[in-house]
Amino acid sequence: MITSYAVLLLLASGQLGGSPTGGLTPAPTVSGPTWAGLADSIGARLQALADSVVKARPRLPGLLIFVESDRLGRQWTIASGRSDTARGVALKPDQPLRVASNTKTYVAAGILRLMEKGVLQLSDPVARHLPDELRRLLERDGYQTERITIEQVLSHRAGLDEHPAVPSYVTRMLTDPRKRWTRLEQLTWLVDSLSPIGQPGERFKYSDTGYILLGAILERHTGKTLAAAVRELLAFERLGLSRTWFETLEPEPPGVAERVHQYMNGVDTFGHDPSFDLYGGGGIAAPIAELGGFITALVGGRVFERAATLDTMLAARSPEMNGYGLGVYRFNAGGRQGVGHGGFWGTMAARFRAEGVTVAVAVTEQSQGGGLNGIAAAVLRVVVRESP
Repeated sequence: MITSYAVLLLLASGQLGGSPTGGLTPAPTVSGPTWAGLADSIGARLQALADSVVKARPRLPGLLIFVESDRLGRQWTIASGRSDTARGVALKPDQPLRVASNTKTYVAAGILRLMEKGVLQLSDPVARHLPDELRRLLERDGYQTERITIEQVLSHRAGLDEHPAVPSYVTRMLTDPRKRWTRLEQLTWLVDSLSPIGQPGERFKYSDTGYILLGAILERHTGKTLAAAVRELLAFERLGLSRTWFETLEPEPPGVAERVHQYMNGVDTFGHDPSFDLYGGGGIAAPIAELGGFITALVGGRVFERAATLDTMLAARSPEMNGYGLGVYRFNAGGRQGVGHGGFWGTMAARFRAEGVTVAVAVTEQSQGGGLNGIAAAVLRVVVRESP
């Protein structure tokens, strides 16, 4: 671990070289040979950084990195390692992957777009907006749906536990990976197994179940599937998210590369049915560049109609997770402060506003996700030190 960290520091400071970047995605260009050479140099060092991380971690098949710098006017998309270890297939920069709880940011933004349209208010009780079937199920378990607000669900302060915390749910998920789950089944698993963790608003408890309820609210008010609702409310087409989709809830985008093989303790989960994490707590698959690009657009004010809506989303409601807002939380990467979200499989995407940089990172082995902040910090040291 010490060796790996030392390598990261050397690479970030430019004391070690590396091979040319495996994927460079052009953004608005800055003319001149000096700028072009600088971009190539940064790309090479980012590639060397990624290669060093994979080499230093024998259990890590692959690593994806996306970086966007406003000051340099460039984007880099880097891949290192293998996508499919059984076939020895190299990981490519444009391959999509399951982003798990990064999906919560999209769902939260969708709810806030409904707020902008006057469909709901954050102070509304969920009883007013949930489908009756789900509302009755919650009330059967003692949840006070007339007191739980939409804002509390968004910020994980609704008193909800979560279905992934039920041991029998996890066991079934692992022993029957091709099972097709429904939202109702998952909520039933929760209410039959766990009680409310407290009164609405009393404390923070991260809850995937809360976000599947928000997914149901999006469907009810739009009359569309969750996938179509989020796609239209957030204007995926306008944002250039042409290869971002909810797996199995809508068709796979034409021409998209093969999805990355993501591993959990060495087990390839490529064939696992996505429905175990699909209905709002997770569900999106996207290339790392589009995951990062969405955070750039969101924090840059290109998703909401009003700047005040973004301020509402970003404001921390709890100190947990460095400050959790509404579907976003704070990142501390080497002392630099970012805002975004992470996901179960080992994904993160954050906008570092003071630096004008977006960083998204994904590891392809879930057990190796603990070092994402360190990788992001090393990436920032490479890019920010070169900014004018």
